[in-house]
Amino acid sequence: MSLMWRSLTTLAIAGSVLMAGDGDVVRFVKHKLARNPQVHVNSVEITDKLPIPGIKGWSAYVMALDINLTRGKQRRRLEFEDILFVSKQLITTELVDRKTGRDVRSMIQPKMPSGIYDKSHLLYGKADAKHKIIVFSDPLCPFCRMSVPDIMKAAKEHPDDIALYYYHMPLVSLHPASETLVRVMAVAQKEGRKDIVQKMYHLPIDSGLKDEKKILAVVKKRLGYAPDPKLLHAPWVDKLLKHDRATGRKLLVTGTPTVYADGKKDVTRERYKRFISKKKK
Repeated sequence: MSLMWRSLTTLAIAGSVLMAGDGDVVRFVKHKLARNPQVHVNSVEITDKLPIPGIKGWSAYVMALDINLTRGKQRRRLEFEDILFVSKQLITTELVDRKTGRDVRSMIQPKMPSGIYDKSHLLYGKADAKHKIIVFSDPLCPFCRMSVPDIMKAAKEHPDDIALYYYHMPLVSLHPASETLVRVMAVAQKEGRKDIVQKMYHLPIDSGLKDEKKILAVVKKRLGYAPDPKLLHAPWVDKLLKHDRATGRKLLVTGTPTVYADGKKDVTRERYKRFISKKKK
């Protein structure tokens, strides 16, 4: 269950509430959020309504929330997406298959946003390749470092088979240095230095670094690449990273690496291997 939901409100099973339609779901969420004095609700919308595979009588509602959260003297605007599970009379944030013990949330995948396969995110492979891979990644995430370089290599070596679309998802709370590194990667890719994007996954650096000058010094020393610091904060870079984060929210991406193969979430992160054509002898 989303930590955001936990921190703001408790949407427990409400057996006494008759959910007559989508409007009731929106009103229910607004009411629950508004009970928290720290929360001002700007908007609540249903962006998708999906059936749950193998479970009758329930639907998964993808909710987009826009709120202002006040804590002490600080006020922040938060925009995020999450899932609610709704039946005719019940609503809950968590649903578990009692036979398998599997969290139903892991079975739900929102529809791919339009334009997700745009050229600006194509890292390797041809746009008309037989298969499309989407990766949401943080170059300092240990799990990303174990799998993403191999996906990059496969798309680079088999451009007719795989088109790799790369989305930045820096986990700044865990790896502060990643915020600067993804900006370097964005600039490098635009300059045609895709090799820098690949090499970033092998860069030896303290992930806890926050000083941009020190981070750039490591990049220059280890990778021989020294972008103009002003470029890292150009409006187009800010726009790109904001877009990537928003796309991740729409797809409910909460961790890295998150991989999609031909539009379906690939929890194994290895489905791309099946897409590589075997060379004829």
